[in-house]
Amino acid sequence: MIKTFERFKIPTLAGLGIILAGIVAGVVLILSEQTFLTEASPNFTPKNITVSNIDDASATISWQTGAATYSVVSYWLIPLQQMEGVDERDTQTSSTFTSHSVKLKNLQPKTTYQFKVISGKIKSDTLTFQTAALSTSQDNFGPIIGSVLDNDKFLTDGVVYLTIPGGVTQSAVINNLGNFLIPLNSIYKTDLSDILPLSGETIAKLTVISQDKQTQVSFKLSPEGVNLPPLKLAQKLDLTVPPLQQTEATLSAEATSSAQPSNQDLSIFDLNGDNSINATDNAIVLKNFGKNPQNKKADLNFDGVVDQKDLTLMSEKINQSTKK
Repeated sequence: MIKTFERFKIPTLAGLGIILAGIVAGVVLILSEQTFLTEASPNFTPKNITVSNIDDASATISWQTGAATYSVVSYWLIPLQQMEGVDERDTQTSSTFTSHSVKLKNLQPKTTYQFKVISGKIKSDTLTFQTAALSTSQDNFGPIIGSVLDNDKFLTDGVVYLTIPGGVTQSAVINNLGNFLIPLNSIYKTDLSDILPLSGETIAKLTVISQDKQTQVSFKLSPEGVNLPPLKLAQKLDLTVPPLQQTEATLSAEATSSAQPSNQDLSIFDLNGDNSINATDNAIVLKNFGKNPQNKKADLNFDGVVDQKDLTLMSEKINQSTKK
């Protein structure tokens, strides 16, 4: 009997050891995978999902992620007939972004759509928005134009939101030169019934979001449009008093360099004659895009057309000024 017991003792103990080792390895693997998912997944989770720029035929969906990734919005009227919209920047460059903006086009007026934001392998909950009614009204206000600095460099990954009392939120992506432009000619009322009438006394609020940083600026609208001074990420500014022109001068020490540009640079890049090279000059280039610019000085490289090349030259010169 004793011999029989001893004969099976060692194999039995070895088997138990193998089983225990397998259990421990399995637990470690599961915990490791849970840790990986816990750490990695939230980086791509879409947050601050916002519907903006709603009109009778389109809407913009924007959001932020903790890590750069591609942008997709799945939307539908009937679940079995889903369509997809992508961030145009994802089709134009190999870069990915933490701020995302997808414009949905060719929508039907006065219609409720459902949508989900797809970020990597993560999908948001199902959300809804409604398009506006058809309207023939239009405001003749010029756009909001500006640029954003992150320390001494132009911000290239962010979304700008414009809120006006009684109006649908507007938004724009900051381009790769740190600039943005928000049209004001067709902002709908919040009830989506018609275009919102604007006035020069209307106070607007601009919010720049880039990852976990924000900039907030309050200012008055103008029929001619508003050329904002260079904005600095993580600032909070009130440009309603004093007037915008005075405020730009007082902020120059903080948002741009106080060094005086050379006379040669001023003769080429100071398009509005205020003895400085800043976002206002950049806005003039944007306003004169095309083969027949109203302001011939906006053709900085003298090739007969105002285009991205001129905008790049102006942005580089402004960037150089901020580093002096």
